[in-house]
Amino acid sequence: MKKLSYSFLAIFMVLFVAVSCSKSDSDNDADSLLRTVPADASSVALCNVAYIVDRLGGTSDGSTIKLSKEHTKAIQESQALKEKDKKNIMDVLEGKTGMALNSFVYFAAARTYITGLLNDPDKFIAYVQEQNPSLQWRDENGGKVLGQMAVVGNQFWICTTGTPDVEQLKYYQQLNDKQSYMSSDAISLLSDTEKGVTFVADVKKTIAFLPNSTYLRLGASLIFNDMSYVAGSVDIEKNNIMASAAVLNSNMKPAELLLPTEKIDGSIVKSLEGSGNFVGAIGVSQKLVKKISDVAGSAMGQGSDALAGVLQAVDGTIAGMASSSLDDVEVKIQTNGKDFADMSNLIQSMSGLTVTRDGNMLTATKGNKNFSGPITSDEASEKLKGAWIGIVSYGMIARDVVTVARLVPEKKSLRLDVEAEGGVDAFLNAVLK
Repeated sequence: MKKLSYSFLAIFMVLFVAVSCSKSDSDNDADSLLRTVPADASSVALCNVAYIVDRLGGTSDGSTIKLSKEHTKAIQESQALKEKDKKNIMDVLEGKTGMALNSFVYFAAARTYITGLLNDPDKFIAYVQEQNPSLQWRDENGGKVLGQMAVVGNQFWICTTGTPDVEQLKYYQQLNDKQSYMSSDAISLLSDTEKGVTFVADVKKTIAFLPNSTYLRLGASLIFNDMSYVAGSVDIEKNNIMASAAVLNSNMKPAELLLPTEKIDGSIVKSLEGSGNFVGAIGVSQKLVKKISDVAGSAMGQGSDALAGVLQAVDGTIAGMASSSLDDVEVKIQTNGKDFADMSNLIQSMSGLTVTRDGNMLTATKGNKNFSGPITSDEASEKLKGAWIGIVSYGMIARDVVTVARLVPEKKSLRLDVEAEGGVDAFLNAVLK
């Protein structure tokens, strides 16, 4: 079967950093789309394109878009984009696709869909046909289907799990507020119009679709009390892309974390020599070691003794730095000064790292001791301040972009913060070159 070309739809990611429209129009579009999402959807994400691009200087009338000169130039001079891709981008910007460029929604229910509104369904159908001349739209139950794409009324749907069911989509379009996601307790988590992207996932419903769901539920219950939702947002600015996520209980409050945490000791991170492409750290208290040992003991019985022997000496912060190839590594492990022979032997036998001791500190190394990279230990220490677990990486999500991910204890719960420094301009520059 020939594959349907979605190259022009992939341009959505470019649009998310380059367009704008009035907030009232966007809010209306978002509500209209969410009313076509069933109330029992396991996960939903709303992209508020209007808000994102309003902050980035783009302009739009909802059908056409005018990019900033900088973004237009980046696309036109891109070495990564093919000429066809550049044309597709400009077609979207000039309103040749018939899409309403305000809001888009992703959701998972019986099937998983990405959906948005159309200003001109006929124009959209013709445009997709032009991009896929070897395929033909077919009429189906009052809608049109081409591969994984469907058009029903003034709405397009991309089914990411199989082929679209038009009867199902027509049913979704006729949902009343009590049947749609507008009636969900989680709708309030999507209503923050001051964020570019908001998302929510029902943990129990999501886990049910995954392999080994019983073990996943058990694991979740050992980490959080009443873990019911994961919700968060992505805020896109010119200089930063910031994402945040939290675990919530059934009352939409931060779920209680059942694991003891300890904040990273910045001085241990700073003690790493030189610089690298990756720096990571975790705070490990004796209370956490005991909790892990107890849980392992319940699950593994006597087999947990070896794990307990390895962990019992850890007390403080574990911090590591690595080169881009991961061939050069340095790890610092803060201990309680007691017997840590088991841990040293395990590290050396399983990882090939050489372990040395200086007082209560273990140092494990591999490769060149004088390796260097764009992230210094001092910079990493500052970026990981206040975190329980964190990583600073260079080039992980895009070339020349520094990403910081931190798990931060908050209100007896835990919050995940991710920041891509350099923001949209740096990200586009890395992707489009």
